[in-house]
Amino acid sequence: MGADSWMGHVNGILYGIQFDEALDDTVVARVADGVAAGLYPGDRAETRDALNHALRHPGPLNHEIETHHSEQSIRTFLNRLSTTLAMPTPPS
Repeated sequence: MGADSWMGHVNGILYGIQFDEALDDTVVARVADGVAAGLYPGDRAETRDALNHALRHPGPLNHEIETHHSEQSIRTFLNRLSTTLAMPTPPS
């Protein structure tokens, strides 16, 4: 996955969380549910791949959307989101 591709996924997620006060479990669950529901581009596996690329990226992840969250908060959130997306989905 090229940088443009994974960064597009990350920017979409950052755009969706930019006004959240804290990047807590509620926000992780909301974004994971949004990915599963197709509110973000890509399915769970593609989003996880993008997140894994982002987490290996040595540069800033918040330079285009510029949320009020710190770089470390964003990286922690994205890591938690990736872990959540790796869990099996419950049957509907």
